[in-house]
Amino acid sequence: MRKAALSSVEKLESLVQQHRQWDDRIWELGRHAYLTPSEQAEVRELKKLKLAAKDRIADISGGQPK
Repeated sequence: MRKAALSSVEKLESLVQQHRQWDDRIWELGRHAYLTPSEQAEVRELKKLKLAAKDRIADISGGQPK
């Protein structure tokens, strides 16, 4: 059982780190005066990934988003 708890903690840490990386990239792209169509698509995809990660973080942490 202890191994499963560690796995959840590690998964949570990984998700939080990914969420921050995606947020940083969105912020970086947002600083551009103009986004190319591929950059616009990247921002949309990153926002979807961030939202999914936030939901998984909330599930793992017992409904309390970090």
